Amino acid sequence: MARGCSENPAFGEPERLTTRYSRRPKEKRLSPTDARSAPNRRDSLLNAYISAYQAKDARAYLSLFSQDADYVDFAVQVHAKISQLKGELASSFRREPFRLVFHSSFLSADGKSAALQGTYSDSARGGEPASVPIASFLQIAEGKITREAIYYDGSLFKRHLHAA
Repeated sequence: MARGCSENPAFGEPERLTTRYSRRPKEKRLSPTDARSAPNRRDSLLNAYISAYQAKDARAYLSLFSQDADYVDFAVQVHAKISQLKGELASSFRREPFRLVFHSSFLSADGKSAALQGTYSDSARGGEPASVPIASFLQIAEGKITREAIYYDGSLFKRHLHAA
């Protein structure tokens, strides 16, 4: 007769397993008050990123990146160093219909990556305004963004960015 995990003496009795796991020290969770009062530079970077897009402030946006940061826009198939696209990104931020509004964000516990979800609006191929959902993924090191990868349906939009 075959033995299951709970019947095999090497695995112990189910009650013993439960008891063993329940002896682990409980993790202390921060209360919302504690979390708000603890200054966090990584949260500040994420907030500055969101604010730069909301204000359409290209200078503030570009200041958040390391000098050799990668910029990847999968919708228009651009993969370049952020430094190569500074002029074109600044031009995009100045276009009247250009908007990127974030609805939610997540920062990893170690502060090395972030994910944001929102709505991207710009002029479509025919010149009419269009909006689509967008996701932005950031890699962060030493207080700077080292990689931004954005995903959205770019079929509606003109190709505004070109790799240098």
